Amino acid sequence: MIEHRKAESIVEGLTEVMPGRPTKFHHRHPADNVREPYDRTTVNPLSRLHALTIMAAEQQTMNFYLNVGPQYMEPIARQLYQEIGLIEEEHVTHYESLVDPGESWWEQLVTHEYNECYLYHSFMEQEPDPKVKAIWELHLNMELEHLRIACELMRRHDGREPQEILAPELPNVLTFEENKQFVRGLLDTQMDLTTLGTGYVRDAHERFERMQEQIHGGEEPPSERVMAQHREMFGREYRIESEGEHPDVASRERS
Repeated sequence: MIEHRKAESIVEGLTEVMPGRPTKFHHRHPADNVREPYDRTTVNPLSRLHALTIMAAEQQTMNFYLNVGPQYMEPIARQLYQEIGLIEEEHVTHYESLVDPGESWWEQLVTHEYNECYLYHSFMEQEPDPKVKAIWELHLNMELEHLRIACELMRRHDGREPQEILAPELPNVLTFEENKQFVRGLLDTQMDLTTLGTGYVRDAHERFERMQEQIHGGEEPPSERVMAQHREMFGREYRIESEGEHPDVASRERS
């Protein structure tokens, strides 16, 4: 909105841009952000990798908003990035709590390095540009050496073999695909969900509502104000709805 740039150039048709769960409702009480961790003795090795991947993605997102936001001069941009950064911090807690806290540091290190190998291998296998593919291969080779060293440390300090916790072979590569129908399905069926303890409920509860009052203090948060400013400047909301109307009738754009 400030720089008159459009998101189409970033998402390149892989996803749409439309309202989801209002940002102001993302804040939850700390007790409602923690999930049930997987059991390190029975977990599917692929689930370990998924938990680490989504946690890393949320950590990177949090770092982006909290580091880039202060660079803006405009107060509305700084405030919006701060609001989203705080939410992403909650998301990091949400996903980090999936990891079994009983894992040793060496076990965590081996799993971390194994996951990096899995991701770089996935990127390399899907990359059509030979020059970029070579970069992924270079980093994969680095991570393979990191994994070898981590395995040696686990044997030395934990007295266990890494094979006890790792998958016997790399899972099928992680693929990057269009997510439009997947996201639309979530918007259609889960947009009104919130958490209560480690479970999910459809209706806001007292602890959730009390948290909203503490965070917002009765004022409209930056995420609501920036949308109002955009409507005032351009006469409509900013949306990319290439697959038709919003799946939630109440969230469809009104003239």
